[in-house]
Amino acid sequence: MRKNNIYILFTFALLLCSTSCTKYQFEDTGTANGNHETSMWGYFQTDSYNWDSLMVMARHAGLQEVFEGTSKYGTDITFLGITNHSIRRYILQNKAKGWIRVTDIPVEDCRTFILSSILDEHIKLEEFIEGAASTDKNQPIGTGGKIYTTLSGKQLWIYTFHEAYNGVAGAGPLKIYIVSPDKKKTTIVASSNIMTQTGIVHSLPYSFTLNDF
Repeated sequence: MRKNNIYILFTFALLLCSTSCTKYQFEDTGTANGNHETSMWGYFQTDSYNWDSLMVMARHAGLQEVFEGTSKYGTDITFLGITNHSIRRYILQNKAKGWIRVTDIPVEDCRTFILSSILDEHIKLEEFIEGAASTDKNQPIGTGGKIYTTLSGKQLWIYTFHEAYNGVAGAGPLKIYIVSPDKKKTTIVASSNIMTQTGIVHSLPYSFTLNDF
């Protein structure tokens, strides 16, 4: 009986871990689960692990209304989601300036970082144009895809690409690639198609740094 009890407890622990330990795993690139019957701002409030620093940054920059859908940009934006990890890393990179909190970042910088991650249209994963990376290290823009202008005026080349699976080209998941022509940096979206009533979120990976765009 005692062995059975230990087995039951062990099974329960594994089940609990499988349902809770992966809640915030944006690093596994893929389509997010579920639609959110709330504004984008309301969605952020349901996941403090990933978005609480972003909310502080948005308030600091006077941009909360953009995510609430009450700004001039309306309710059909696409947000390339900056998570807490990226914001905290940027603060640590500037600790020599005495920065210890989100509000230490200058207001205009906060506005630029956020607006550089927003497109003034609603674009799902499958609606981006497929393409292929450049093979020329001096030319960051490859074939296909499309150049988008963000709300800050910065341009990003965005394309999708079917990864290989078990050695078969094109058999893997469809992923979103974001290339900054200015910085010559490529970012792969970590979790896509997070639907809200005021727009769609494609979450950036935890490795993303605020000045990668």
